[in-house]
Amino acid sequence: MVRKVRAGRDLLRTAGAVTKKLAVWLAEKGYATAKEAGDAGERAAEAARELPAARDLLKRLRAFTEEQAPRGDVRDQMEGYWRVNRVTAGALWLEDSLGGRQIGPVALPGELCRRCKRGWTIAGMFGKVGSRWRLLEAWNVYAN
Repeated sequence: MVRKVRAGRDLLRTAGAVTKKLAVWLAEKGYATAKEAGDAGERAAEAARELPAARDLLKRLRAFTEEQAPRGDVRDQMEGYWRVNRVTAGALWLEDSLGGRQIGPVALPGELCRRCKRGWTIAGMFGKVGSRWRLLEAWNVYAN
């Protein structure tokens, strides 16, 4: 949903609950099996938690990039969709979801790293300042 619709935190949370109810209704009417409805309900509950968290992370990443002007020359700038492969207290390791290229560690404050989840995707621009990767712009964050 987050890739297709611009929505606020409350709508993102509500969408998960409504989708879960839809899955139950589909099973009751025979349009889905109980297992399919259960799986869909679990995914909907997860989405109700993760979509608002991803939106919150995006706001914080944008604020971070606006506050932190890179000091030094930026080289190897790359933009795209980057899947989070590894998270530590002060860094992320990412993989380009289209080409498979990996970058990291990308330096971020620990508070931001704690909000990132393995498997999420950060759409944005990254570059090297000196020998370190930095987040230059954040366009969106996608939960699984």
